[in-house]
Amino acid sequence: MSGILPSNAFIRFANLLRAISVLPSGVTLDPQEERLMQELAVRWGNNEAVPVLTAMGMMPGASASTVQRRLKSLRAKGLITFETHAQDARVRHVVPTAQGRAYFARMGELMQEAVGRN
Repeated sequence: MSGILPSNAFIRFANLLRAISVLPSGVTLDPQEERLMQELAVRWGNNEAVPVLTAMGMMPGASASTVQRRLKSLRAKGLITFETHAQDARVRHVVPTAQGRAYFARMGELMQEAVGRN
């Protein structure tokens, strides 16, 4: 049975995430917002620009309008913003704000803490 259980590091990480389910600013994320932030982080981590239309397809099983609402919610919470493409004013990119970068930094710290306690 122990072969199917997650590693201790993962369990510690999951518990740490629960402990900080409220962001430093007092903002909370719903599961879809967390998932979308993770997907965006992967793209940004690979130095990819993320057009809004691309972001709207990042959550399989969710409609484009649902993702669009989540993007607007993340923007209202101060984690992302939209920037107009320099060469094409019709294209907007999703970019992290300072608060969004702080969110990712905190997640990284928690992951390090969870793994560091092996």
